[in-house]
Amino acid sequence: MLEFSVFYRLLAAIGVGFIIGLQREHTYFDKSDRHPAGVRTFTLVGLGGAMGAFLCDLMGSMAPFVSGFVVIGLLLMASHISFGLICGNISKNEGTAPETAGITTSVALVIIYLLGALCWYNRLLEACIIMVVMLWVLTAKEQLHGFAKRLSREDILATVKFAVISALILPFLPNQSFGPAGLEVLNPHTIWLFVVFISGIGFVGYVLIKLVGPGKGIWLTGLLGGLASSTALTLNLTSRSRENESYASDFTMGIVLSWSVMYVRLYLICIVLSMDLAKPLSVPLLLPVVPTLAYALFLKFRAGRRSQEHCETFSNPFHLLPAIKFGVIFTCVMFVSNAARVYLGSKALLTCSFMGGAAEMDAVAFSVIDMFLKSGLGVRELVLALLFASLANTITKGALVVFLGAKSMRRPIVPAVVLICSVTVALIFFYQ
Repeated sequence: MLEFSVFYRLLAAIGVGFIIGLQREHTYFDKSDRHPAGVRTFTLVGLGGAMGAFLCDLMGSMAPFVSGFVVIGLLLMASHISFGLICGNISKNEGTAPETAGITTSVALVIIYLLGALCWYNRLLEACIIMVVMLWVLTAKEQLHGFAKRLSREDILATVKFAVISALILPFLPNQSFGPAGLEVLNPHTIWLFVVFISGIGFVGYVLIKLVGPGKGIWLTGLLGGLASSTALTLNLTSRSRENESYASDFTMGIVLSWSVMYVRLYLICIVLSMDLAKPLSVPLLLPVVPTLAYALFLKFRAGRRSQEHCETFSNPFHLLPAIKFGVIFTCVMFVSNAARVYLGSKALLTCSFMGGAAEMDAVAFSVIDMFLKSGLGVRELVLALLFASLANTITKGALVVFLGAKSMRRPIVPAVVLICSVTVALIFFYQ
């Protein structure tokens, strides 16, 4: 009896191989790129991977799939050996250096064989995602090679350092809160995660600057930083400005943009936690976005000429000590704000919110929404708590720029602080 699912999975394996094969076939036009396989070979290898997995299920043994894998490896080896011999003879006759063949296509062929097996086991989404990544890696050859050439030894060292603090240190820190009763805010994992946030934003921003230039790179960094942590981004770009003062205007633009995005992120967090807050929070959380985003666009327009500058002079992004220092400050502020909440109670809600917002807005949002859902906190009190927290957060970030940033950042950042604070204070008076 014929099973449609069998042919469906085999057809998916054929499609994956065919698409990657088309990309490889297209690069035949580049005479400097040698290929042991084209569209037909890739299509057949994808089908072979699925059939090998199919036979494994029928026979109850891994032998068919492993045998196919070995055969493909031997064929690729024979292809490279024969190509080397031919090029060696040609170079010997012409007196030139022998030409070498790359192994990118061979590696892609092996991956297609494995993707064929994934298709057979009905992991179609995973196979499609991997196929898309392969297409990007294979197509962006010149961009990736150009990016690699622009990297310095210090850039590689910064990558290693960031991998160490994020992948080797963070997973092993205890994700447990310590401290006196009611003040369990000393969580090593959370504190170090904030340090990784600060360092990571700078690292991602540096990569974007290398790829698309300072103007667009810092603009994208501000957007991504606002989605993650506008406080962390402000600290990072502020500290970077002292070493790269010629890009101070771009840094200011990225910082202001992140402040604008922060309000949108906060609004989305609130409505995810409670859809009943979508309407009451729309004005107090989205109104400050308008003047802030307008000022960011003004800074972008004014710094447009600098967006064409080269980024070779932009220094390495990895500085761990400032991130650790701010992580300690962040922990202290959170400890003090939680102590005020515990010992002063709900009567001091606005004071606690103001003190907590000086460190991080998300913590205040989670806290007051939890009180709204469980303790009967009114919408008006919730709105005021968020407004007081955002006011303190803006003042803190503005102070970071003024006291820690380059001198050329101080004057353009003041209008942004004044705009946000003015709108926030007006909203506070409106809701009181």
